[in-house]
Amino acid sequence: MKLGAVTLFAHDVDRLAGFYRTALGLNDAIDDSPRYRELDGGAARIGFAYLGAYDLLDLAGERDPVGLRSILTFDLAPDVLEESVERAVARGAILVKAPFATHFGARMAVLRDPEGNAFRLNAAGAA
Repeated sequence: MKLGAVTLFAHDVDRLAGFYRTALGLNDAIDDSPRYRELDGGAARIGFAYLGAYDLLDLAGERDPVGLRSILTFDLAPDVLEESVERAVARGAILVKAPFATHFGARMAVLRDPEGNAFRLNAAGAA
């Protein structure tokens, strides 16, 4: 078994998918706009579902868990960490924590996307 995709519920599917596509350079995988979009995240795809998906999935009682319910981590090469942070911020991300050395030998930055979801940019071996 392997993880195939992680899906974020989005107020604006196109805007949020577009943010990750342009800020992190991810490629489109599925475009069923405005209900659903998916980007190729490498090992797993990242989906963005419209809020109506709560009803389709019988999750209506759990509506709108955006923000700090989860965190996406994107691995990248050490030499592009700073540039990647700058590009994400220029496209609408909020920098929560500037790149710092982690206890497991990496450098990592913490950001929030335009809808408030947290994500990390992680450069292994860059500490």
